[in-house]
Amino acid sequence: MKLAGMVARLGPDRLAGQITLLILGAIVTFQTIVLVAFHLLDVEGRRHIVDQTDFVASIILAVDAAPMEERQHLLSEFAHAVPFANIHIEGERPQAVALDNWEFANEIRAIHSDLWEKAEVFAASAPDGRNSGVLAVGLRKGGYALISIYQHRKPPRSVWRWFWQPEPGTPFFLTPWALSAILFFLCTTILVVWASDGIVAPLVKLAKHAEQFPDRGEGDELLAERGPTEVRELTRSINRMQDRIRTMIAARSQVLAAVSHDLKTIITRLNLRTELVSEPHLRDKMLHDISLMDAMLRKNLEHLRAESDRADYSLIDIDSVLQTVADQFVDLGYRVRYRGGDRYMILGSLTEMQRVFNNLVENAIHHAGAVEIEARQTGVDRLQIDVIDNGPGIPDDQKATIFEPFVRGEPGRTISNHSGFGLGLSIVRSLVEHHGGAVALLDHKPHGLIVRVVLPLQNGVVASS
Repeated sequence: MKLAGMVARLGPDRLAGQITLLILGAIVTFQTIVLVAFHLLDVEGRRHIVDQTDFVASIILAVDAAPMEERQHLLSEFAHAVPFANIHIEGERPQAVALDNWEFANEIRAIHSDLWEKAEVFAASAPDGRNSGVLAVGLRKGGYALISIYQHRKPPRSVWRWFWQPEPGTPFFLTPWALSAILFFLCTTILVVWASDGIVAPLVKLAKHAEQFPDRGEGDELLAERGPTEVRELTRSINRMQDRIRTMIAARSQVLAAVSHDLKTIITRLNLRTELVSEPHLRDKMLHDISLMDAMLRKNLEHLRAESDRADYSLIDIDSVLQTVADQFVDLGYRVRYRGGDRYMILGSLTEMQRVFNNLVENAIHHAGAVEIEARQTGVDRLQIDVIDNGPGIPDDQKATIFEPFVRGEPGRTISNHSGFGLGLSIVRSLVEHHGGAVALLDHKPHGLIVRVVLPLQNGVVASS
């Protein structure tokens, strides 16, 4: 258990990294096992093999040491012992030839290293002139030994020599080491690409879709079922689950809307009957309570509409919307100022954007003496709008829950039209998220609150129009 936990901490956290590490480990382990097995079973490769250059050097040493009268007899004996080589003695120095055979040049150097010091070893032409692959060695007692090798017998190669010491003249990319590396990376790349596209990509898309649902869901669009069987089954379950959630949300909204509509009818009748009450003090209290109930139902219906499907959107000059909202509150005697002036265009609903910033400014003026609205572009396609007040602000422990329905910033205060019902910020968040944006609460120094709304810009669409 401890080992598994340590491996989990040291290994990659993402699925793509884990699959890549698994593939690399499997291929490296397989290659290691194959090389070790090849080395253990290669008995011939571990023996001391006498190379043909060793035979030739031994023959030359024997001929050089033999008396002049015994050379021909010795050569005839060597003809039976070494059938792959033709050896004869010439009195005159043969003509040397240039070498273009890398392997033959290596053999000449190997033979020269086994002979006496300052031995004359070179490639020569045959007496008949038809064979240029002839080795000539000057003998110390006179004459030249000419050796022609007809058959090259290559000894078995050990794993080390096979891997690190390829045949002379072999290009680097054709050496066993290079071919193994190329094949290794090619197989690894293919497997990683397949795993990323077939396994990781569907899971990432599924996670993003589940994270955004139902706040930013694209209508009734279902996820495409792709990937392995387990991933397809998970996608199918997510699709069924979101269908059930949509059905539950729609049923809840319909029930609440129906109840709210019926209650508004009853409230209307109560309002009419209250007018018949003769006592003014009692009538005013009843009318106040009825007005409060009507405001609560109205906010409830607005909250339900904010969670409904996307309306028909169009291009909106958000600068004009913000200026209009500020002017409306200024006309009512409040200190609200808008600082902007650029034509920021977004794609959305004009009515919903007016509701968003009306709610934010209305909430701000209830707790502060002055409110400022600032708009500026951040990035290529993002618009940041700040609603700033100089009120008491909101404690950090309440910022996470203040956007939830029916959560008020002053829970101990008596509910009234002035204090609100805890639906304003919830409606704001729902409408902003339906427009592809986000809402955040920040502290304003030295005191106060900043409600930051970030919306996607549509400058490219405006320019083309």
